[in-house]
Amino acid sequence: MSEAVREPFADLPHQRDAVALGMWAFLGQEVLFFGVLFLFYISLRLRHPELFATFAPRLDWRLATAMTVALLLSSFTMALAVRFAFTRMRLKLLLSLLATLALGAAFLAMKGWEYAHHFARGETPFVDLADELGPGPGLPTFFGLYFVLTGFHALHVIGGLVALACLAIAAWRTPAMDLRGSPVMAVGLYWHFVDIVWLFLFPALYLAARLT
Repeated sequence: MSEAVREPFADLPHQRDAVALGMWAFLGQEVLFFGVLFLFYISLRLRHPELFATFAPRLDWRLATAMTVALLLSSFTMALAVRFAFTRMRLKLLLSLLATLALGAAFLAMKGWEYAHHFARGETPFVDLADELGPGPGLPTFFGLYFVLTGFHALHVIGGLVALACLAIAAWRTPAMDLRGSPVMAVGLYWHFVDIVWLFLFPALYLAARLT
């Protein structure tokens, strides 16, 4: 059986196109939000390259690599979930959504451990340690940028996990013949966007000293 057409859509292609267009419009404004943050990053890096050369090595690139792998794997399981939703394979859809949830939760757990580590060492925007660079931007500036960029991204991951949990509950309760692929597709687009943003954050922050 094909996916049911809901009002006010005339047919299935129209319904899917509308869902996709709505999600792309939402992602467009998210690009603007992150774009402003990245422009600030570029400006700060061009004006103060010594800031990144000094403080970027304090970020754990090995842990960030593990987080990157988790998100990339979650993109794969999310793509599988979209496929299984449209082909009405309920059990596989549910397992794919749960796998994506687990990988996303693993990412957040690693990020939380990393944050705790930085706070324990006083590497925050709010604590000014011995100024290693003299007058001008120092540790609080770098870690302020770090926490804003990664924290804003982490909030998006949390939002994605909430959406995935809702989809998993719906898949658990819904008979296979009544599964709807369009909501899964929309959440899939959002999740891939979150992953792509991290692929920019990873080298921009964790590998900054090696790229200076």
